[in-house]
Amino acid sequence: MKQFPVITILWNVAFLSLFFSLSPQRAQGLTIGSEEQDSGKEITIAVAANFKKPFEEIKVLFQKRFPHWKIISLYGSSGHLTNQIRNGAPVDLFLSADLDFPNSLYEEGFSDSPPEVYAEGILVLVSNKSLGGYRNIEEILTSTETKTIAMANPRTAPYGKVTLEFLKELRVWKSIEGKMVYGESVTQVNQFVITSAADIGFTSYSSVKANEVEWNDWKPLDRKMVPSIRQGKILLKSQGPITNEKKLVLQQIYQLIGSKGLDPILKKYGYEIPNRTLERKLKGTKRGKSI
Repeated sequence: MKQFPVITILWNVAFLSLFFSLSPQRAQGLTIGSEEQDSGKEITIAVAANFKKPFEEIKVLFQKRFPHWKIISLYGSSGHLTNQIRNGAPVDLFLSADLDFPNSLYEEGFSDSPPEVYAEGILVLVSNKSLGGYRNIEEILTSTETKTIAMANPRTAPYGKVTLEFLKELRVWKSIEGKMVYGESVTQVNQFVITSAADIGFTSYSSVKANEVEWNDWKPLDRKMVPSIRQGKILLKSQGPITNEKKLVLQQIYQLIGSKGLDPILKKYGYEIPNRTLERKLKGTKRGKSI
């Protein structure tokens, strides 16, 4: 595992402390608003279920940074959130679990700019029992002791889509399809396993990091077969008049998500940091579709 110099981590922590301690006036050199939340000053952010825990921490920082703005967060599978946006849900910013869903919104005219990668997620296998007696993932999946396997719906949840691709590449899908139970998102997959409604399940590594005491055991997957999942953010067009003040706040929040200052939170929850140099090169070419 790659080691990060202590000085880099300390610098990031210092950056966060400095940035969020600044008043809005000092940070931008202009007045952003009063110190209390004003009626109507709301920003709505739709967040993929796998990113809920880290975003809850990030949201606290944002709320301190913009105390006069109310930040509303909506959680769910990326597919369902995308459909809500298409159907007119008043969402300002979308943090998806992949790039495909926000790309589709961009191509349909819901945003002026293509999505950008803010984090890279990892798919893992979790269990409510010990997996120590098995030699490999295939043996776990096909064992007669494994009665039910949970995965997110591949039509609406990017982690489910990646799970399906992995199982087909592993050439076990046809033999285990009858064991599968489907959750709307990784959050529901987690509940299936924790409550023993499923013996094992495919979820995000961030779920393991956020709820380590809940799992009896978990296994990483072959990274050659299951690359990191590039998760995209996209700033959406306003459905009505928008003030310059809100535009400014939205731009600041958008830029901060995926910035170096928030790297410690991403690492805490098991996300990989995007190669920002590579992502800048990819931006504007093919809009960086997810792996």
